[in-house]
Amino acid sequence: MQARRSKTNYYLHKFLLIPARIFRISVIDTIRHDGIEHAGYLAFLSILSLFPSLIFLVSIVGLLGATEAGITVINKALASAPGDMSAALYPRINEIISGPENSFLTIAIIGVIWTASSSVEGCRTILNRAYRVTFAPPYLLRRLISIFEFFVIIFVIVSGIISFIILPNIIKFIENEFGLDLTGIDLDAFYLRQILLLTILMGAVSLLYYILPNAKQKITQTVPGSILAVIMWILFGKLFELYLNHFPQVNFVYGSLAGIIASLMFFYLISLVFIFGAEFNYHFHRAYKIFLKKPKTSKK
Repeated sequence: MQARRSKTNYYLHKFLLIPARIFRISVIDTIRHDGIEHAGYLAFLSILSLFPSLIFLVSIVGLLGATEAGITVINKALASAPGDMSAALYPRINEIISGPENSFLTIAIIGVIWTASSSVEGCRTILNRAYRVTFAPPYLLRRLISIFEFFVIIFVIVSGIISFIILPNIIKFIENEFGLDLTGIDLDAFYLRQILLLTILMGAVSLLYYILPNAKQKITQTVPGSILAVIMWILFGKLFELYLNHFPQVNFVYGSLAGIIASLMFFYLISLVFIFGAEFNYHFHRAYKIFLKKPKTSKK
């Protein structure tokens, strides 16, 4: 009986009390490392790089002949944003997805890439602080790496968009080859589609935590913070939408600028959670890989 109680206390301590302490110290370190202020910086960079990134993305998707699928994905992503934010951003996004002029892209492509990669460099700078990176590479080298990683991110997004075109053809091939009816499966009834989207989002956040900071780590060490960040994104997104719908202070104070301010606030919350997730990863790894590591018994 005593052994069972001791084992229960051990699992309670390991899987409940320690994560709660890690959560607490991560909140404290997010504040101590100026995460609240840096989240505003990331929110500004997100707005600054949003439209150049979309221009570049739409251009690449158009060259590959996947414009309709790209527009569908962009519209679905925009539909999941709060109403005031969608109303403010949709007119310009609609102009972009209608097709930017090739002459403009030829002249401004360098500026577009440089501006769009600014958010990548901003994330790296803040993640380096969260992961306690003391000596980062020189600025010019970091910028070149940010541009390369921006291309990688665009490649991943374009691959996901193209999969929307390829996947239906694969399903039709399987149906014709094996005589199955896969279109009759109701994915929403089993929440498979939502689970798949959450898994992809968590994987994307884990990849950002892994490749952006100048710190050596394993991809598995980034999973806890990414799971927590996605859950908090969903929760804060719902609460923020409720706030905008039931409390009209933003419209009253900012008037016609309310949509832009709501967009900045939304990106601010996302950035703050993103920084908190990195702090959580740092402390989680230290707690479970160092402090809870079983000591080696010395051989006599």
